[in-house]
Amino acid sequence: MTEKKINSCLPILLLSALFPVSALAGGQDQIFKCRIDQLHPTQLAVGMEEVREKERKFRKMDGIELAQYEKDNPEPTVTGPGGTLYIIDHHHLALALSDIGVKKTYCTTAADYSRLMAPAFWKKMEEQKWVYAYDEYGNGPRPYSEIPATVTGLKDDPYRSLAGAVRIAGGYDKTDAPFAEFKWADFFRNKFSRQDLNNNFDDCVKKAVETAHSPEASGLPGYLP
Repeated sequence: MTEKKINSCLPILLLSALFPVSALAGGQDQIFKCRIDQLHPTQLAVGMEEVREKERKFRKMDGIELAQYEKDNPEPTVTGPGGTLYIIDHHHLALALSDIGVKKTYCTTAADYSRLMAPAFWKKMEEQKWVYAYDEYGNGPRPYSEIPATVTGLKDDPYRSLAGAVRIAGGYDKTDAPFAEFKWADFFRNKFSRQDLNNNFDDCVKKAVETAHSPEASGLPGYLP
């Protein structure tokens, strides 16, 4: 390489040394590292059984495998007022990583609403269907102030766990419809008791798969006859 070409490359080489490649890339798909305890949820509940299953999976991975998994499944975020990062998906993943002691993970940015005041911010989040303010009993929408500040404050909705397990078992298709699993969770609420879910979760999944294929569920996202 000639001296002229080397000199022309120096600014790029210096930038590459100072910043990761993703930080230099433009657009909203750039990947960056973020602290899990600084990620603000956009929902009040998760299915803890699903979280525990992810934890069991992660504990079987070595450090390299887990790091690659995190990079392949970054937390999608929206930058809100004050620069707060709000995650709009992968709540179960973030909580599972936190529970096994992971401090930082990978994130992407879906939108930057940092210049908006809180009321306008939440209105925008509603319009985009990026917030689900229903509690662990399916009641809501609740005030946004009740959404926990970190993923460790998320409550357990066992019906959300059931909905996730039913999808994995072939009860319905994975879909991009907003809050699909929560809609299925609400569908199952009056069909199984919390006691049944706590004591016989696997049996409930088998019965729920059959119910998911019934005409009664035909209006739900991902329905399979």
